[in-house]
Amino acid sequence: MKQVYYNEGWSGPNKYTFEVYQLENGSYRALAHKWNGKINKVQQETQYLSDTREGLKHQDYPRTRQVKIFLNSDFWEKGND
Repeated sequence: MKQVYYNEGWSGPNKYTFEVYQLENGSYRALAHKWNGKINKVQQETQYLSDTREGLKHQDYPRTRQVKIFLNSDFWEKGND
């Protein structure tokens, strides 16, 4: 498993992270986390799986700044990793 994208941001006391991993079989796993920033502990984790890079665009992600940045990032221009 190889990390191909990462972004984090803060809103008040909460930290939000969004990560994308390419799995050994070529598929992708995206993880959205909401953290309690004061104690650095994950409060909520959501996982999304996709067979293709293009399929990542069509997931029902949470409406966070990190997801918006991801969807508008250069990740889509990189081609296959």
